[in-house]
Amino acid sequence: MSTKRPRETRRARRVAASRRSPTPVHRDLEGRTHLLVHRDALGRTERLALSEPLFTEEWQNTVAVAAASTAHGLLCEDHSLRGAVKLARSAMAGTSKIAEGALARSPERPPACRSGCAHCCYQAVGVSAPEVFAIHDHLRATRTPAELAAVVRRVREADDRTRGMTPAARLSPELPCPLLEAERCSIYEVRPLACRGKNSLDAALCERTLREPEARAELLAGTLTVPCFREPIRAFHAVAAGLQLALAELHGLDVAPLELTAALCTLLEDPERVAERWLAGEHPFEAARGGDGGHNAALRELSGRRGTGG
Repeated sequence: MSTKRPRETRRARRVAASRRSPTPVHRDLEGRTHLLVHRDALGRTERLALSEPLFTEEWQNTVAVAAASTAHGLLCEDHSLRGAVKLARSAMAGTSKIAEGALARSPERPPACRSGCAHCCYQAVGVSAPEVFAIHDHLRATRTPAELAAVVRRVREADDRTRGMTPAARLSPELPCPLLEAERCSIYEVRPLACRGKNSLDAALCERTLREPEARAELLAGTLTVPCFREPIRAFHAVAAGLQLALAELHGLDVAPLELTAALCTLLEDPERVAERWLAGEHPFEAARGGDGGHNAALRELSGRRGTGG
């Protein structure tokens, strides 16, 4: 019988994983790679780096590399649904830590966001597959069978109404997130990375851009913006970028942005099989792609991404 303690066992697994055949680096559709894998004399992954900066601010590039390193380490240690859930929760916690730290440094003008203020919960939300797995895991762990059945019903009804809609059409007071209950997020502990970066300095303007057609049209056209702190939003984009790079380039997994409602609906059909297929490098969420907000030039600029035109 092994006498290794749990921490030693986990360390041994990480070492064993790092000694396997060198991690392949997958290229994107244009033949580019973004992550550089630096190895030691034994061929083990020593550290990751970016082939070129992704963001204009260096702190975002640093965060992206850290997120990629964490994602790679966790999946090497546990390439399973459990590992993917752990990865998502780590990314969520990291995003919140950076966002909360940034907001705490501006006490003279705190965000207008409050519990029960849900104007931003009426739009398409972009997520990654691990985030969807973490949300589903949380629901199964915190809901009774009857409560879970009610959530599943709301998700399916919302998907029937919104599947195939453009992001612009999804921004509507008639289309709340199916996980919104009494104007509060019912999965706040595992809310998506995009939601963690969201913040506003003017709740009244948020309400106007949701409920008044003219203001909503100006927001979508990029001629009206809601004042906010950009650091939390840029933290979300940096963490998400690092997560996507590690999953795609080092593990060959599908990282196309998914729309939350459609992705949850897909997962609910057969959770174990969908997760198994995704972990094998297949594309079980193909029909749920979208929700990344890339249609909005103002949001792309706000992300801090270099070359925001593409």
